[in-house]
Amino acid sequence: MQRTIYALLSVLLGTSILCVICMLNLYATAHVIQPKVFMIPAIFGGILGFFLFQWHERYRLNRGKRIHLNGVLRAIRSINKILANERDSGVLIQKICDTLVENRSYHSVWIALTDRDGQWGTFAQSALGDDFRLITDIFKNGEPVACCQRVMTQPDVVITDAPLTLCGACPLVSGYQARGAISAKLACNGEIYGMITLSVPEAMLFDPEENRLANELSEDIAFGLHAIKLDEKRKDSEKRFRTLVESSLTGISIVQGNEVVYQNKEQERLLGPLPRSNIMGEYENIHPEDLSGVKQFSKEIIKGDISLLDIDFRYLPEKNGGEQVWIHCRASKVVYHKQSSILFNMIDMTRPKKLEKLLIVQDKMASLGRVAAGIAHEIRNPLSGINIYLNTLEKFFDRDEEREKVKQVFHHLQSASRKIESVIRRVMDFSKPSQPNFILTNVNGPIEEALTLTATTLRKSDVLLEIELTRDLPTCRLDPQQFEEVILNMINNAADSLRGVVGQKRIKVTSGVHKQHVAVRILDSGPGILAENRKKVFDPFFTTKADSTGIGLSICQRIISDHHGEINVQTNQWGGTEFRISIPIAKQAG
Repeated sequence: MQRTIYALLSVLLGTSILCVICMLNLYATAHVIQPKVFMIPAIFGGILGFFLFQWHERYRLNRGKRIHLNGVLRAIRSINKILANERDSGVLIQKICDTLVENRSYHSVWIALTDRDGQWGTFAQSALGDDFRLITDIFKNGEPVACCQRVMTQPDVVITDAPLTLCGACPLVSGYQARGAISAKLACNGEIYGMITLSVPEAMLFDPEENRLANELSEDIAFGLHAIKLDEKRKDSEKRFRTLVESSLTGISIVQGNEVVYQNKEQERLLGPLPRSNIMGEYENIHPEDLSGVKQFSKEIIKGDISLLDIDFRYLPEKNGGEQVWIHCRASKVVYHKQSSILFNMIDMTRPKKLEKLLIVQDKMASLGRVAAGIAHEIRNPLSGINIYLNTLEKFFDRDEEREKVKQVFHHLQSASRKIESVIRRVMDFSKPSQPNFILTNVNGPIEEALTLTATTLRKSDVLLEIELTRDLPTCRLDPQQFEEVILNMINNAADSLRGVVGQKRIKVTSGVHKQHVAVRILDSGPGILAENRKKVFDPFFTTKADSTGIGLSICQRIISDHHGEINVQTNQWGGTEFRISIPIAKQAG
C-alpha cells in the first residue's frame, strides 16, 4: 500500500513538473493556453515520474541489500571468533543470536538444539521477547513448529515467505510483518545438532547471496557445536584415563630429558614425591647389589637409545618404615605433549617375591619330607632285622652247638648293614653326585653298552627289544659311564612297567638329531604314567612301586642337567611311557 501511494505521488509530481514547464513556455511565446496542449506533457511527465520512482526503489533496495549483507558478513566474522573461544553450547548459541541482531543483520533470530537422545532441550533467541517461551514449550512437548518440521526433512535452507499461511498457529507469526524467515538445519558429519531461523525482509528472502550466507552461517555454527561435542568427549576421555592412571596399582611416570614431569600416586608411594635428584629414585635408597644396574639403566634412558627396557631392583623408600620393596620397571618411548618422552611402568613385586620364596621353602620342605620318609622307610626294615638278629645272637652266644646259626645271624646282619649303606650312598649321590668326566663321544656307545647288559634279562621276560640308532651322529660332551647309568635306569623302569602287561611287551630305543641336539627316546608298551604324576616322577623318593626307593629318576635328571641337556616324559603312540633325552651337540673347535 505504501509503495502504491509513493508511485502515484511520483506520477503526479512528474506530470505537474512537465505541465508547469509547458505552461511557462506558452507564456513566454505568447501562445494561447488550451487544456489539450497539456495532454502530452502530462502523459510524459507521469511516465517520467513513474520511472524515477522505480529507479529510486531499486537504488533503495540495493543499498539496503548491501547494508544487510555487509552486516551479515560482519556478524559471521564475529561469530567465527565466538566459535573459536566459547566451549559451552548454551552460551554459544545465545551469543550468536545476540550478535546477529546487534549487527543489524536480522530483525530476530532463534536457535533450538537437540540433546544426546535427539530431544529438543536447549534454546536461544534475540529480539523475540516472551513469545518465544511458547515456542520452547511446543518443542518440549514433542510437537515442533512447522518450519522445524520442514527443515528437518530437506537438505537446503527452508524459506517461509508467507508466515500467516505456512506457519499456522505459531506464536511468532505476528512478529513477521513485511518479513519472512529463512530456516536451516545445523548438521555436521552426518549428525544433526538443531536448527536456526532468521527473520529476513521479504525482498531478501529469495536472494541467492542471502541464502548462501544463511547456509554458510548454519554450517559454521554446526561445525562449532561439533567441535564442542568432540572437546567434551576428549575431556571425558582424559578424565577417565587420568582416573584410571591415578588409581592404578602400577606406578606410572613420564620423563622428559632428565626430569620427571608426571607421576601417579602409586609411583609416589614407591619412589617418593617430586622433585627427585634421579629419575629412578634416590640412589642411596637402592640396594647396593642393584645400584650399578640401575645407574646403567638410567644412562641408557637419558641417551634415548631404547625402545623397550626392563629391570628388577630393590628399593628402600623412606615412607615404608624401613621395609625393602622389590620393583619391576619397564621403560618405553612415547610422545607426551608433543615431545619425545620415556614412559615408566613400575610394579611392586614385593608380595610375589615373598610368595615365591615361601613356595620355594615349602617345596624344599616337601622334598625334605619325602627324602626323610624315604630314608626312614628304607632304613627301618634293615634296622628292625638287625635288632631281631642281635637278640637271636645273644641267645646263641654261649652255646657251642649253635655256632653255625651264629654265622647265619652275622651274615644277615651284614646284609642288612649293606642295605642301609646302599640307601645312604644313593642319598649322597643324589645330594652331591660325583663330578662328570666329559669327553667327546657318540651317544650310541653308552646306549649300546646299556642294551648289551639288559638284553638277556629282557629276553627272559619275553620283552621285544627294538633298536633304531642313527649312525654317524654328531659327537656330544658326555660322561659315558653316567650316561650309560641313565639309559640303564630308563630301560629297567620300562621293563618293570611291563611285568603285569598281558599281550606283547615292547621296548624301543632310538637315537637321532633334532635341531642342535641329539635326541634319545626310550618307549614301552606298558600302562603309562598318570597325568597327575608326570610332574612328580623326577621328585626324590616319589614312586608308585612297592619295592622302589624313588630316587633313580631324580639322579637321572641331575646327570642330564649336568650335561646341559633335558629329560621329559610323555605318553607314546602305544599308550605307554616315553622318556625323551636331549643332549646338545658339541661345538666344533675353530
